Formats: sequence, C-alpha cells, structure tokens
Amino acid sequence: MYTIYRKSRFFLLTSTPPDQLRQQYPHMPIHTYDGKREHIKKFIKKARKTEIAGGGAKPQAIILYHEDAEQLKADFFSVYKIVEAAGGVVFNPKNEILFIYRRGHWDLPKGKIDPGETPEIAALREVEEETGLTHVQRHEHLHTSYHIYKDRKDIKCLKPTYWYRMTTENTDLKLQHEEDIETAEWLKASDFLESGRVTYGAIKDVVKSIDHSR
Repeated sequence: MYTIYRKSRFFLLTSTPPDQLRQQYPHMPIHTYDGKREHIKKFIKKARKTEIAGGGAKPQAIILYHEDAEQLKADFFSVYKIVEAAGGVVFNPKNEILFIYRRGHWDLPKGKIDPGETPEIAALREVEEETGLTHVQRHEHLHTSYHIYKDRKDIKCLKPTYWYRMTTENTDLKLQHEEDIETAEWLKASDFLESGRVTYGAIKDVVKSIDHSR
C-alpha cells in the first residue's frame, strides 16, 4: 500500500481486495483501476471533486485498487514530474528527535537530492546544512513518504522522500534561516504525536513508524 498526500488529503494505492478495504475504510470512496494508464488522470481529477454523499465534505482519502500494486504505483507516478528528496530522523543521546519549524508547520530536516547524489548522501547533507549539526551518524532507511504539489512553474510534481535514522552526540544547532527554518526542538516521538502540533500527514506517518518500533 502506498499513501500519497496532497495537502490535507491523501490517495491510497493498494492491492488489498475491495471487500477487505470496505471493512477497513467504510467511509472512504474505493475505485478499481482498469489498468489503462490514460484513465489515471481522469481518476485524479475526479477524486479532487469527490464528496461524501449527503455530507458535502471531501473525504480524507481516496482509495485506488489494482491487483498489481507496483503497476498501479508506476502508472500513477507517470502522471507527475518526480522530484526525489531525502531527510533524517535525528536522535540525540536522550532518544529525542529533532523537529524543525518552518512555513507554519513542524517538520523534519530534508531536501532535494542533487544530481549524482544517492539518497543516503543527500539525507546526511541536508540534515547538516539545515540544522548545523556535526558528527551526525546515518543509519538504516526507515520510511519513504510521498506527497503531491505544484512547483513555481505550476508543474504537477510527486515527491518521494527517503527517511533515514540518524544519531548525534552534538546538539548545538545553527539553523539555516534562509530555508525559512524559524526554530527547532528535541522531542520524544510520543510527545510530539500527542502535542497536536501543526504538521504534515506524511511527517506524522514517519514519526508513528518510529514510535511503534521502539
């Protein structure tokens, strides 16, 4: 299953049979993909306009089913310009995670992958650039998140972000304010999730995966 965010809503791309999906997500619209790539654009356009019957509010999620999840993912992604990014879930010696605040949301340090870079190298570089931390150790890949947005040229983009667990003994921060980072805090994963801070759905998913694994 792939969760792809668009602002406060998201698409679920899945090969889970529709009968099971209806039990898991009784209030979410479920559509079956017919395997014809040209229909993906129509589905996306229609999904944006879908409203819950009688409620008048857009559903939080739109589910798209196909028996081959990888084909579904490839066809869905083909509609967008792919812009890859990488970032880090940085832990200090107290097992707290470094969260940054920018553009009205709490976030994790990340950025676009430069040409010729691997996600692993880009993740470490972006963390060090945005936070000023030194002697950061990169560990295993934790999660890949996806979100849709429009760039400055009004091109529809889909950004996969590869997240890595990182650790550091050095907690002295020199935030990259030119990237609109206003402040930062070290917080336990559970405390962050319970705080109700304004953040992105994709970031919540990353943090939840960390919290559940510890």
